[in-house]
Parts: sequence; structure tokens; C-alpha cells
Amino acid sequence: MGSGGTAAGGAGAGGAAVGAPLGPRHSFAAWQETVRLQAAAWSAAEIDAARDLRSAVISIVLRQAEEMAELTTQLERSNKELAAFSYSVSHDLRAPFRHIVGYSELLRELEAQTLSPTGRRFVATIIESAQTAGALIDALLNFSRMGRSRFAQVPVDTAAVLRDVLRTQPPDIAQRRIEWRIGELPVVAGDPVMLRLVLENLVSNAVKYTRGREPAVIQVGCQATDEEFVFSVRDNGTGFDMAFAHKLFGVFQRLHRAEDFEGIGIGLANVRRIVERHGGRVWAEGQLGLGASFFFTLPRAAPHDRVPPEAEAMPASDQGPQPTSRDEAARSGRASTE
Repeated sequence: MGSGGTAAGGAGAGGAAVGAPLGPRHSFAAWQETVRLQAAAWSAAEIDAARDLRSAVISIVLRQAEEMAELTTQLERSNKELAAFSYSVSHDLRAPFRHIVGYSELLRELEAQTLSPTGRRFVATIIESAQTAGALIDALLNFSRMGRSRFAQVPVDTAAVLRDVLRTQPPDIAQRRIEWRIGELPVVAGDPVMLRLVLENLVSNAVKYTRGREPAVIQVGCQATDEEFVFSVRDNGTGFDMAFAHKLFGVFQRLHRAEDFEGIGIGLANVRRIVERHGGRVWAEGQLGLGASFFFTLPRAAPHDRVPPEAEAMPASDQGPQPTSRDEAARSGRASTE
């Protein structure tokens, strides 16, 4: 707003009559004027202040860019160190365990006539422990690669994926009474290999922890909302105490004794990592003796996932578990002593 004219000088934008007396309710009508595309000239002090503000903003932006570049460099360095660590683990830790297994099997075979029952039991324990340690190393490596590998974004028919998972379940479940209740499952956007691993882990857990139930009831379903799909896998198995639910998705965390249920405690950690990389959430509900329900969500809109380029190039030897035959262990041992 700018001022213009006087009360006696004529009607302003408000339309006051010429010569109309000024009053507390109508005086401003005579002084109103609409000003467009014009501004008062800046003073020298205002110009200096604007220039100082511009310099300060540019300085802040440049400093933030430098800090971001430094963080990116540190992240790339950390990823390279992690890849080197994986390579070291795959070679330096796997080989000794393969040798332990191989030589123990040779000892059990060659000295079968002289070993006492206690000695044979000790050798069997050594073999089993070494194989378990090797499996833990392989699982940890797979878990590490899971967070760094790039995944595809394609339409995935989760119903077809589940059918394939059920088809490849161990043959011994055919001897059990399992009542499958499969609901309608949608087509989602994601990586088919990783999503298959999610369903495989959850279904395998349901099969494992319903052992002893007659019949075992396993339900797989999905509910759709405006923003996401909510999948569920429920069973009437042993369940768990909700006080320890926060441990379920941790690495090597188990809520049941290994003597009762086999496993190494990394499957659900993989489930959480895969679901979170797809932009979803995962949680569980359960009650001891009454079963458990596992839930995960997948967004309707595919998330944007990027992996640093250095994380894609893994050593060729870091591509999965190595064979653990006793012959290979023996050959390796002989070669190392020659």
C-alpha cells in the first residue's frame, strides 16, 4: 500500500467523495491506493545486508557440500573394507573348519577299530561343532551381502512364489498333518529372489515350530490398504513370549533351544533386511504354546534403492559356501605340509 492524495483532493481507491469530512471509520478510504510492480529503492545499508546474507548462504551450502563429500568418501572406504573383510573371512576362516571336519572324518574312519565309544563320541562332537561354525560363517557372509547387493524392481506374483516355496519344502513334511490356509496374494513390485527368501524363511519357520501339532495349521494371507500390502504368516505352533519379541529379528538370536529346534538364528534377520530394503516393515506377535504370527508390509509404490558401485563388485571367491569334503580337506592339509 502507498499513500496518495488528500481527503479533499479526490476519491481514492476506497471511493470517498470529494470534500467528505474525515472520520475514524472512513478516513483511510481516501488514502488507499493500489501499487503494482513497484518498490521503494533499496538503501545502501539494505544492499550491503542482502549481499552479506547471500555470501553467508553460499558459504553454508558449500560447507555442507564438502561435509557430504567427506561422508561419501568415508562410506565408500567402509564398504571397501567390509568387502575385504568378507573376502578374508571366506578364505581365512572357512579353510581351517574344512580341515577340522576332513581330518576328524579321516581319523574316525582310519582308527575306527581302536577308538573307544567315548573317543568316537568326541570325534563326532568335533565334526558337528566345526560344521556348525562353518554354517555360521556362511550365514554371516550371506547376511552381509544381502545389504549390499542390488535388487531388481519387477512385478512379482507372490502367489506363484509361495506355490514354488511349498513345492520345494523338505519331503518329510508329507508325513505330517498340515492344514494350509492360503489367502489371495497380490502382485507386488520387488526382487523375486529376495521376496522368495522372505516367504521361504517364514513358511519354513512355521513348519518347524508346528512340529508335534496334530494337525498343524499354517495360514498365509494378505490385506491391502491404500498405501501398502500387509502380508501375514500364522501358525499354531510353540509360539514365543512377547517380552522377547525384540530379539526375534536379530542376528544369531534364538528364543528356543537348539536341541529342540534346529537353526542358526539368522533367517529372520534376513527377512527384516530384505523387507526394509523394499521400503516395508516387519513385526511379530505370539503367545507361548498358542502359536505365532509374522507380518511384513510392501509398499504399493516401488521404493528407490541404490547400492554403492563398489559394493557390487565382490571377490569371485565370495560367492557362497565352499565344499567340505574330507578328501578336499585331506588334500589341502597334505599340500600345506609338503
